Formats: sequence, C-alpha cells, structure tokens
Amino acid sequence: MKNTARLLLLLGILAAGCAKKAPDPVEEALSAYILRGQQGTFLVYTLEKIDSTTFRTEFEHRQNVFELKLQQENKLFEDYYFQNKKKNAERHWQALERTREVMKGLDSLRTVMEGRMDDIAYYDYVFSGRANTADAITEFRDTYVCMTPELEIIAMTTERKDLHKAGGRAIPGYLQMLGETPEEE
Repeated sequence: MKNTARLLLLLGILAAGCAKKAPDPVEEALSAYILRGQQGTFLVYTLEKIDSTTFRTEFEHRQNVFELKLQQENKLFEDYYFQNKKKNAERHWQALERTREVMKGLDSLRTVMEGRMDDIAYYDYVFSGRANTADAITEFRDTYVCMTPELEIIAMTTERKDLHKAGGRAIPGYLQMLGETPEEE
C-alpha cells in the first residue's frame, strides 16, 4: 500500500511537470503582430510589464499635445500674417482651426468615456525574443510595446521615448475623430 501511494505521488509529480503551460495571451498577441500572417515562429526570451496608463492620463496627454500644437500654429500664423505672407498664414490658420476641432472632439470623447476614465487604456512592456520565418531571422532586444487590455498592439519601438506617440489610438473613436483609419495588418 505504501509503495502504491509513493508510485501515485511520483506519477502525479511527473504529470504536473509534463503538463503544458497555458499560452500567455500577451506573448500570443506579440507573435501574431510580429509574424503578421507569415509562416514561422516567435520565441519570447523575456517579457516584463513596466507601466500602465489610464484613459484619464491619456486624455490629459493628448490635450497637452494639441494645446502645444495650437500655440505653435498660432505663433506661425501671426508671424506669417505680419510678414504679409498670405498663403503661409492661411495654411496655419487652417491648421489652427483643425486643431481646435480636434480639441473639441477630445472633449466630446472624454464626456462619452467619463465612466471609464480610471480604466487602463494600455500597458507598456519590454521584451526580447526571436522571430524565425522563411525569409528571415529577426532578433528583438529590449523592444518596447504598448498594448491595450484587449491585446491590441498600439506601438512597438526600440526607443522607449517613442512608445506613446500613437497612444491616442487606445481611445475609442480617436482615429475616426482625426479622420484616420487603423492600419491594415
């Protein structure tokens, strides 16, 4: 009886050691994004979540970006206007008007999302890995990726400072408000 119990315990330990680990959904999303339908494999060496951003923070960031753009366009408009360079002044006036429209659109989107402002808009990860396809072998070292909780990859870069340039894409309706469509993947 004692030997049977030991045998069952040993078999249980072996079975647990041989059990397949469930695939990590973040790794699967990275693999799909990197391979983009190509036949091949993607192996993650390291993957670390390094930050998260709420919708409130992302809206504040976008608002700051467009306020700065508004100031810059206003200065350029005034400079060209006083230099009597009408075409340039008109171009910057139109950019001013467009920036004001975008800022109003951001306010509208913020109102629609008021109940979700403290939800996570996206996570930042840093990873290293290797993609093998029929065409190439690509090594990824200290690569940063910005991903929504729904596993949509917003941006990928080797420079952390460039990671949030496309962060507005996490805001539902943001691209449509800008008159853009998501890139075909």
